[in-house]
This record gives sequence, structure tokens and C-alpha cells, in this order.
Amino acid sequence: MEISGNSKRRAMDDRFINLPTDVLNCVLDHLPARDAARTSILSRKWRYIWTGHPNLVLDPQDIVTVTKNDFVGIGNRILLQHIGPILTFHVNLSDVHMSQYPNIDPWILYLSRNGLRQLTVKNSSRDLYALPSYVFLCQELTYLNLSNCIFKQPCGTIRSFQNLKELFLTQVAFKPEVSASIFAASKLKALCLKKCSGMDHLNFDGCSPSLSSLVLYKNHGVKLSCFMNCKSITYAYLILPMEVKSFGPGERINLASLFKYWPLISNLFLDGHHLKLLAAGSIMSALPLKINYLRDLTLCLINFTDLIQISSILSLLHSSPRVHSLEIWMNIPMVTADNNLVLQYLQERSCMSEDINSLRDLKMKYFQGSRAQMLFVKLILACCPALERVCFEDKKIEASEVLNILKELVVFPRASRKAQIIF
Repeated sequence: MEISGNSKRRAMDDRFINLPTDVLNCVLDHLPARDAARTSILSRKWRYIWTGHPNLVLDPQDIVTVTKNDFVGIGNRILLQHIGPILTFHVNLSDVHMSQYPNIDPWILYLSRNGLRQLTVKNSSRDLYALPSYVFLCQELTYLNLSNCIFKQPCGTIRSFQNLKELFLTQVAFKPEVSASIFAASKLKALCLKKCSGMDHLNFDGCSPSLSSLVLYKNHGVKLSCFMNCKSITYAYLILPMEVKSFGPGERINLASLFKYWPLISNLFLDGHHLKLLAAGSIMSALPLKINYLRDLTLCLINFTDLIQISSILSLLHSSPRVHSLEIWMNIPMVTADNNLVLQYLQERSCMSEDINSLRDLKMKYFQGSRAQMLFVKLILACCPALERVCFEDKKIEASEVLNILKELVVFPRASRKAQIIF
């Protein structure tokens, strides 16, 4: 018997509708909130799938069709109609007027009573959203991502986020009365702080020893010494907001102690300010210990007229028996003449006391071909027998300059026959 086209379509619809609930929730995850709500008209079963979906994303661009002032009202209706726990909640406040912020606070209270585990508050506007103290009631949180927010003092007994595993804060301001212990999260594995302020009175001494990923980008008041007990760190991204002459009181850290406390570090991104601070004004050929797990080293804002920075780079290479890649971003705003001390240091064979047998890739960004930069590359080519690629990048350099630099580079002695030069 031949099956009609309508029957085939109904059979396919039945198979789709009868998929397991977790699969249907996965489908809803890929739909904007407005389209996810429209699935309720598909069938009787779909009517309740959306209202019980545990992952909610509220974005004015996705759900508001007439005016952005409707955002809070629509969000209220979505939460009122919801059935069951809300495990993940993502809200974008970038297009919401700050006069509406107080009307969003009850959402956090509602979420704290519904088993919330992942919370993201995205805000790219100039107006900071004052996060209500209800957020401290979300004790099941494992993931917290905030941008352009203010942390206020929680009411009553102060509790930290004991189950938090991932914390991402961007341009978050802390009021002075906020407790120093709110981030004493014993399970934290990833911490990212970018351009945060008011953190002078906070400390992360109680931070999880299992922390494996640490990003500190241009913050004010965050002490690096607070993370010296985190011996499980494998990835670190450290950028200071400005050049500083010394660490704060009680922060006696140098390159040797940093890697003593972080023995498992495999990927390190460090700026020139940090590098100089950690070198503590000394020039050494190698560290007193080996950085056995370091594989990828990226250094930014490097000034090739600074002898301390250049010697520290070579010291790190000599102390890292498994380093595979080195990437250096030059500090391009500083256009100065070569330092004779740097040139003399790079020309002495003693600065490369032994070969660096593991290095395979060297990339130099904003390379301008100064004498010191050329001597550095000459050293690397001569002392790295495993080198496979040397890559230079600068969009502003003239083609004629590139040709002159390449003419000089190709005649430099190479310890590796595989080494290719790419500009």
C-alpha cells in the first residue's frame, strides 16, 4: 500500500516530537528565546517543553520586537510561566536603560530558589549594574560570569560561593565594605579578572589549591602573592594596568619563586612590566630551578632597549627544557635608539651558555628589525637545533624594509636545517 505525502510528514513529525526530553532541550538551546517560545504551538508535548527548559537566555535583541522597554515585562512573564529548575541563566543588559535595573533584581532572587548553577550577566553599556545581594543565596552556583557590574555587601551572614568552579569578572567594581572572604571558593578551577577595581581590601588566600587557570588583566588592587598557594596552575595570563616599580608590601616574588609555587605551569602569557618586576633588577643566565612543564611562552609589551627584560627572556628559555613555542609582542609605542648595553649583551656568547634543544617556533609580533631584535633572532637561529619556524609580523613596515631585513636574516647561521623564515 502506498503511503501518502501527508502520512509521511506526520510520521516524521511524530518521530521528532517523541524524541527524549534532553534532546528537545538541546534543540531549544540553539534557538533565541522568542523562537523557543513559539515551539509551544507545535503540539501538546511541545507546549510544556519550553516552559520547563532549564537553560534560559534573555537578550533584548532576541525577544523584543516593538520596543526595548518591553524587555523587563517579557522577562517577568517568561519566569512566571516557567516550570521546574533553572540551571543556566544568561541575561544581556547592554541595551537596557539603567532605570530598569531595580526591576531585574527580583529575577536573581527567583533564580536563587530554583537551583541556579550557571549565571551570566552581560553588560557592555557605561552604566554599571549593581548586583543585588540575592546572588549570595545562589549557593549551588558553579559558573559565574559578570561584566560591568557592582558587587554590594550581602545582607546578614556572609557566605562565599563554596561550589563555584569558574569565575569570570570583567570591569566589575567592588564596594569597600564587601567582605574579603566572598571568593574563598574551595572548588574554583578557573579565575579570570579583567579591569576590575576596588579589590585592594580583597584577598584570595582561601582560593582553591586546585585552581588551574588564572587570568589577571589590568586590574587595580589584585595581589599576585594571593595565588602562590595554587600549585595546580597550568595556564596563567598576567598583564599589569601600568608600569610599576615594585610589588606591594609583603609581595616578595621573583621568577624563581613564581615557578617554585607554580611547578605545573605549561602555558604562560606575561607582560614586560611583570617580567621586569619578577626579575628584581638582576641579570642571570638561568634560574636556579627547571620549569619542567612550560611548553608555550608568550611575552607582550617587550622593550628591546631594556637589558633586564631581554636577559630574563633568555633565562626563561634556558630554564625550560620542554618549551616548544616562544611568542614576543614588541612594545611599538616606544621608538628609541638601541641600548649599547643590550647590543653588547646579545653579542656575547655567554648569554647563550647552552643550546635550547626543545624550541620549535618563534613568532615576533610588531617586529621592526632594530639591531637588538636582529641580534636576538641571530642567537635563536644559532642555538636552537629543533627550530622549525621563525615568523615575523608587522602590518606597517614597508616592503623595501622587509626585503632588507630578509637579506640579512637568510645569511644568519642556523643550528636547524628545518628552520623556515616567514615574514
